[in-house]
Amino acid sequence: MNQEEALIFSSISLVLSIILSYLSWRRYERSKSLMWFFWFLGFVFYFIAALEQEIFAIGYCNYTLAAIYMFIVAELVLVLSLGSVQQVPEKWKKIYYYYSAFATAVLIITIVYKPFTIVVNYVPTNFPALPAGASSMVTIPASGLILFLAARALLFKGNKVKMISTILAIVILGFGGMLSASGFVLALYLSQIIGMSLFLYGIS
Repeated sequence: MNQEEALIFSSISLVLSIILSYLSWRRYERSKSLMWFFWFLGFVFYFIAALEQEIFAIGYCNYTLAAIYMFIVAELVLVLSLGSVQQVPEKWKKIYYYYSAFATAVLIITIVYKPFTIVVNYVPTNFPALPAGASSMVTIPASGLILFLAARALLFKGNKVKMISTILAIVILGFGGMLSASGFVLALYLSQIIGMSLFLYGIS
């Protein structure tokens, strides 16, 4: 991917992140629901990640930016799942809170353990093994939880088309992450744009 393409895709992601943050904040303002607060926070994290991608596309990256990016992209999925987990009984919610805190602590330790860089040809794809493994401890259970709860809602209540949109968003984001880690760089941006567009439909 060349610099111009990286700038275009990162700019689209940045615009999407602003719209999603605004819409989720409006939902929270109307409902005062903890679920919408966490979803708003997750989309703010997405905004930070998209802003960093814009900086990377300009051609600048250092360890601090790389560390923040690796933390943010994992935690945004976790924070979105903390919104979804508000639907479950208090006992299971607490267990998930404890696991989230543990996984986040492990992620932070692996990130600060050794300096690294992640940008190759203006795109963040060169993830070191240790932080990437710790990131999976955060993102895989979080994605699974969102999928499960969205599927349950699809079966029993709510707008089925919008639930399907949310489920597809998670699947596409996860699949895109795997493809980009395997060297298909374009998948990183395409999955973000398509996945977050589906999220946008799901919450609008």
